[in-house]
Amino acid sequence: MQQEKQTILVISVLFTTVFIGSLCLLIGGTNLAVLGTLLVPCTVLSYLFPRWGLLAFLIYLPLGGTITYAIAGVFQTFGRGIRYTGLYSLFHLAKDAFYLPALVGIAINYRIWQKRPLKFKILLILIAVFVISCLFTFFLVNLPEDFSNTQDKVTLMGVVGLKVWLGYIPLIFCAYYCFNSQKTLLLFNRILLILIFIACILCLIQYLLLVNGICPGSVDLPAPSNTSASLRAQCFVGGSLLFNPGRNLIRLPGTFVAPWQWAWFLITSSFITYGVSLSEPSRLWKGVSFTTMILVLVATLISGQRAALLLVPFIYLTLFILTQKKNKNLFIKLGIIFILATVIATQISWFNEIIINFTQRWQYSPPQEFMLDQIQWLTKNRISLLGNGLGTTASAARRLGSIRLVETFPVQMIYEIGILGYIAFLSVVTTLTIITFKAYRSLKNPALRGLGLCLWIFILLISYNPYYYPLAVDPVAVYYWFIAGILLKLPVLEREDISLTTN
Repeated sequence: MQQEKQTILVISVLFTTVFIGSLCLLIGGTNLAVLGTLLVPCTVLSYLFPRWGLLAFLIYLPLGGTITYAIAGVFQTFGRGIRYTGLYSLFHLAKDAFYLPALVGIAINYRIWQKRPLKFKILLILIAVFVISCLFTFFLVNLPEDFSNTQDKVTLMGVVGLKVWLGYIPLIFCAYYCFNSQKTLLLFNRILLILIFIACILCLIQYLLLVNGICPGSVDLPAPSNTSASLRAQCFVGGSLLFNPGRNLIRLPGTFVAPWQWAWFLITSSFITYGVSLSEPSRLWKGVSFTTMILVLVATLISGQRAALLLVPFIYLTLFILTQKKNKNLFIKLGIIFILATVIATQISWFNEIIINFTQRWQYSPPQEFMLDQIQWLTKNRISLLGNGLGTTASAARRLGSIRLVETFPVQMIYEIGILGYIAFLSVVTTLTIITFKAYRSLKNPALRGLGLCLWIFILLISYNPYYYPLAVDPVAVYYWFIAGILLKLPVLEREDISLTTN
């Protein structure tokens, strides 16, 4: 009977794949046919094997920008503009073909509604309150606005907003129920390490192609494309980039869609790589993790991203200080680091130029003044209990109507979902920060404790980030909730490992 079911399933998948692939070929050509043919089996397999589907989702995440723009080529240049093909939206949603079926598969296979999920009732209650506040905004702001507005598709913008704010919260449960042993965690850490390694290598190749003139960059583009990141300058991997050495301007996207997404990927990678180096039992993989940390630093230096250039070295230094066991040698190590940093900064002209460029950009647009301007803009009759509508600041909804470019996270959230929604969100992340801290502090195993500390500091940084909106977009929106689930599961993995050892 089981074999018959498997046979029927295989035949059904093959038939559906051929049918959808043929239909896509007739409608949109070869690229759409390939995408449709791949999505059907990927969706089915992600549902049947949710752990692997979730892993495929996490693997696709840092490569999605490259697949969309460099491989699929979903845009065309004409004159001074960019025209997107019909595949643009489909390729941006392709990662959800892994995530959503895997989420459903986890919910059904692990029967999480029959268990007491995470045993943290207060967190679940606060998440429910946040969901309800978002739904209030959707039904009481977005829907009425759609009836009075004939141009913008405000309801669809609200759906995009719901996905942005709520779509990845279930990853807490996915991570919690998928990691059933320390071996699974170890495998996951190594895969993440390899992904970061590959992404940084690809970024380095992108930089070398630009420096050697193989990719033209932004120099020959008309203004304003030659002074801001643009798809017209796309090179090798990723999407929009800016490379104009004559004006001392460089913003590399790495493997992502936009440069600032790459910057936050590097910031996230600094926590992951250092944490893995502490928890990895193999000398070989420790060496890989240290090599990857060096690559993250190099990618940070060449990418021209102010946030990454400021935070990545600081994060590594902070984690180094917090995880040192022998305090006697700490000052000696810090002295060596200080001397090396001074020599590099004063003797290597290339590094000195980076520091000068960073200082000039900071002076030209001080972040604290920018945040203050955004707050002042918000306080001028734009604050309300339920906000101005979900998705009204989301870049993913820009093709559905006019959006406002709000570039600081608290202001963006208050503008969209109002004071009540923001208070509900703060309650969720504050509770999550507290319970993940307690989970980290309960660990006794030094390797897991070191990993837990690195991951918890990441949670703390992102929970109260006052500047750009990393928690509203990939990749941080994914890593944040997933890492929170891992942190909550670490004490369980430690106890199960101890019990297996004693038995």
